[in-house]
Amino acid sequence: MAELIVYRSNALMSIRSRFDNTRDLVMPANLAYSGGMVGMWHSGLPQVALVPSAATDAQVWPVLTAVGTRIHDTSDDNCPINTGWSYVGGNHGYNVGCQIAVTGHGKTTADVGSQWTDGTRVFTLLAVTNVNSLLFGNPYVVVDGIAQGARVRPAAPLTHVSGATNRNTVPITSLTPDVQIRPATHSHAVSVDLDGRLVPDGRSTGQELVIRESYVVPSYPGMIDTARASIGTPIATIMPRIPSLCRITNVYRWSAGGLLVTQTVTALARFALNAGVTQCGPLTAPTGSTRRQFMPNVGSAGGLNWSVWANLDTLTTIADVTPAALRDKLTPASSMTQWVVSSAGAQQWGISVGLLPTADALPAVRSRYTTTKCWFISSSLKKNYPQLVWGRVLDAGESVTGTAYRRYLAPPSAATEIVVSDGDQEFVMIERVGTVTQARLAAPQLFHRRLVPVGPTNLAVPDRVTIDGIPYRVPVSPGYGMWRADPDEARTRPLPGTSYARGTYFLPRSGPTQSTSCTGSFQRLLLHPVYLAEPTPVDRVCVEVTTAGTGVVRHGVYAHDPATGRPATLGPIADFGSLPVTSAGVQESVLSTPVTLPAGWHWYAHVWQVTGTTAPALRTNAGAGTSLNIGANSSAMTGDRFGYEVTGTIGALGMITVAGVHQFPPPRIAYRRA
Repeated sequence: MAELIVYRSNALMSIRSRFDNTRDLVMPANLAYSGGMVGMWHSGLPQVALVPSAATDAQVWPVLTAVGTRIHDTSDDNCPINTGWSYVGGNHGYNVGCQIAVTGHGKTTADVGSQWTDGTRVFTLLAVTNVNSLLFGNPYVVVDGIAQGARVRPAAPLTHVSGATNRNTVPITSLTPDVQIRPATHSHAVSVDLDGRLVPDGRSTGQELVIRESYVVPSYPGMIDTARASIGTPIATIMPRIPSLCRITNVYRWSAGGLLVTQTVTALARFALNAGVTQCGPLTAPTGSTRRQFMPNVGSAGGLNWSVWANLDTLTTIADVTPAALRDKLTPASSMTQWVVSSAGAQQWGISVGLLPTADALPAVRSRYTTTKCWFISSSLKKNYPQLVWGRVLDAGESVTGTAYRRYLAPPSAATEIVVSDGDQEFVMIERVGTVTQARLAAPQLFHRRLVPVGPTNLAVPDRVTIDGIPYRVPVSPGYGMWRADPDEARTRPLPGTSYARGTYFLPRSGPTQSTSCTGSFQRLLLHPVYLAEPTPVDRVCVEVTTAGTGVVRHGVYAHDPATGRPATLGPIADFGSLPVTSAGVQESVLSTPVTLPAGWHWYAHVWQVTGTTAPALRTNAGAGTSLNIGANSSAMTGDRFGYEVTGTIGALGMITVAGVHQFPPPRIAYRRA
């Protein structure tokens, strides 16, 4: 079959692609889902399904017949945003409405926009839903320029304040709180093309189906204020007149490689944004089967250990993935793999979902805006919610963008080994529970591409894709990694230091040296900026003790925060451990697992610890330094200044709070390339 078969009837579409040697995958798409949004559901195909490759078009479209096996309910997977107090967009409305059933209330459209009070708060009549039901909008507050709707219910019958023709009191004996107010969007625009051409009704074939949509979300205070100022006019008829909160743009791309979703949220007023780009309901499990899920770089959350195949069906509380649950605290959780497993332990079908490290989903950017949570899993729905940002305040004109991938997996599979392209870049993902001495991901399309780490990586892989693909090993379970596959551009000369063979040492900073005593630096973590031209895996780190002392020197590396120009505070990229200083000479830390140091700036950190009786001295560089933010006044201008310091550092390296700048020259260090 062609890469894609697309069936269409008006707004309804089914997309068919190869799943394995005998089965095809069929996914639904709907250009006019609930609320007018693009969705991944329609009545002819209630779930993503597997069908025999021999199934005819008539068996698949317009209604999937008994030949199909339902594997995934995606009816609620089109992703809204969250304003910190309500979901909105997608198929959601602000959840601050009160629906009140009042038999024969007598109110009409002429009363829409009128104000009513329970004696404490003022509620606004937004809609006369029918002759026996009314919808009221709750009050709102504005704090620091950010509006929030109040999730409250009337405490007493509602009496008239202003604006109504029918002023009869509204009883609240039959009240439903927290009702979603719809419509909550306007100016929806959608387009669809297959390989750049229009998609007619009927059957089409091609390589890539692209659906683009955009819409505006009005602000909640604008909705209330406009209704009050437009007595007798249903707000659904004047939505473009309501002041706006934001514009949402979504791009859905289906191909043989799965589904990509790119979401951009542009603020039109100041508000706090939580956004996830995608959400993923659990796979459909036949009777007797269970759903097992693994998440790279994640330990325990919600009472389950996600570094093994956790039984998703046993989740009883919301699993919030915070930095405390991450192994590498500077890299937010970015992916998950889930399998349906039979009672006999056989894999049936799987899915891999995650965020690509691009735009605002770059780990260095995303870690700044997901300190509360970067991912959560609902205990009731068992749905995964990766978070691009959580609680990020956007001013008017600012935007955030992220791209998520979704790939269905065929059994048997010992590992998740996939290549995902966003059209501009290719990314390689390997995730595996269990150890393996030698495995291989076939990737002929990436031959001789350079593999640049773009996420937490604990696998041993070659620098470039070979003719045989990407060989790797997992010495310690679980193993995982993400790389960007870059074209191998010709260079006029090799990069200094880092571009030599494995097993060779290099100096990240060369030049004249001196000997510097650690006097006065006991338990002071001293951080020095270091620059590398490209990401470099290292497995050994050397420091020279020039004069023996007591205790140890602990050292490691912190990431660079481009927003502050200072070390990232959440924790180290690596803690190299302690080196003895009781004798002079070169002392070396041997790492059990290689560490990939990032391209660009990072911060080498060292601290004299344990026993502060006699200060050792270290070989240090005597050359020039780099720019340094010395704070809000010029007092630190006098004297030597080489980096930042953190006081009171005992034991292992962890989260830090910069206490100021220091005068200790950068130690001469040597890395061994892994």
